Amino acid sequence: MNEFSTYEFVVDQKVEGKWIWAKAGLLFFYISFGIAVVLLGIIYRLIAPMIAFVPISIWLLVFCTWRYTCVEYEYSITSGELTFAKVFGNRSRRRILTLDLRQAVRIAPLDNGEHSAKAAAWKPELEFSAISSPTAPDIYYILFEYGNGEKKEKRRAIFYFEATKRTLQICRFYNSSATVLTETTR
Repeated sequence: MNEFSTYEFVVDQKVEGKWIWAKAGLLFFYISFGIAVVLLGIIYRLIAPMIAFVPISIWLLVFCTWRYTCVEYEYSITSGELTFAKVFGNRSRRRILTLDLRQAVRIAPLDNGEHSAKAAAWKPELEFSAISSPTAPDIYYILFEYGNGEKKEKRRAIFYFEATKRTLQICRFYNSSATVLTETTR
């Protein structure tokens, strides 16, 4: 495949803000669930079966829920088509968005200046985010009209992502009139 038109970038979600609370809440839930089951076993005198049930049930809960606190955002660009996916716990991948870069209205940095004002003036109805933290460097946005396959109606949307030099080169190649270039740190 052509090396210029294919690119992939993965960003780990930083554990801050709501992600700290999600992990703490799940840990509290696991511990309180284990204590509640043991107390029920003591009250109803079912200690022997509970010795096996408690660890297995807690392991099953952790296996099914903990991956949602370890999120990676992946975006790949192949022949002008950007695909955004969330990866949960390095196990399951959910594709969120597919976008043709040629259809983008604007690709610009989110810098609290002129470009941010244009993003706010667009008044997006949908928001997609692939950034590790609100304070991450090199946050860019893509303004576009989003229409899913079943319905033909288009809705204004914005996609936030952490840009690299390579990403901006590819965006510039496929949609030069909408891409605003600045110096990136990666």
